[in-house]
Amino acid sequence: MKFKLSEFALIAEIISAIAIILSLFFIGFQLNNNARATRSATANASIASLGAWYAGLGNSEQASTNFYTAITNPDGLTQEQWFQFVMSFHAAMLNFQNSYYLVAEGTLDNQIRDSMTSVIAAVKDQPGFLLYWKQRKPIFFSEFQSYVDEIIVSKQVNSEGIYKEIEPDGANP
Repeated sequence: MKFKLSEFALIAEIISAIAIILSLFFIGFQLNNNARATRSATANASIASLGAWYAGLGNSEQASTNFYTAITNPDGLTQEQWFQFVMSFHAAMLNFQNSYYLVAEGTLDNQIRDSMTSVIAAVKDQPGFLLYWKQRKPIFFSEFQSYVDEIIVSKQVNSEGIYKEIEPDGANP
């Protein structure tokens, strides 16, 4: 049985088509894995960034005291201490805004953003946070401003009493 050149060409086209389809499946699989890896790396970076902020705050008695006083009683700070608080807290708020936009573009799972921004719910009723937000709100993107404003008016509270007044001897009332 002899094959004509046109028959060989037809067989070659069929094999080429199958190879192209297999290549597309492989590329799709690779893109899916790449997207998953990107989402994981983004989630890790977002959490690590906020974790570093918390560690810096928690590992420094001065920073912790300044933050606590700024949140609960901003009038009890000097202008320099207030400035230090604003710069530190602004770093955290930029992380929250970044998480908000990463969720919007589909790179970050909304549960991570919600977990991170629950920090805002923990301080949303504190005088220092409200003063900070009044002063710094215009610096943020409008969509994020609305998101934070929604948290502020929500009934969500996550502070678990952490910002209650502490007696001078360290005992809680």
